[in-house]
Amino acid sequence: MKKKRRYEEELPPAYEGVERHLMAVYYSGVYITNADIVRVGKMVGLDLAMKDRLALLKDLMHHAHETGTKAQMMQGFITILQERSKTYGELAQNFPAAAPLLQSMMQKARSTALLLQREMRSDPYA
Repeated sequence: MKKKRRYEEELPPAYEGVERHLMAVYYSGVYITNADIVRVGKMVGLDLAMKDRLALLKDLMHHAHETGTKAQMMQGFITILQERSKTYGELAQNFPAAAPLLQSMMQKARSTALLLQREMRSDPYA
């Protein structure tokens, strides 16, 4: 029988909601790129080869779960969300006509960062 690759394996339940939020701009207000995921991987000591975003994220989440670095991983994504939110704020100031859309995206990014902070504090699987 062929062994499953890490990204094909089921994620622990605590990670599933986080995965959905980070992969969908609709929820997070931010497009998390492959490079962003690789950057967070480096923060937790994981070198990731470029591939599909979802596969990268699942590999990263499995690594964080196995090595107990979930908090560092979450903090890496929170940092990315904060950076993008700051950029959205600057764009809203420079382009007032786009401000309503950018404000919505900033709110979603802040909400996602709060979700990640709650996950860091209340992880029953750590």
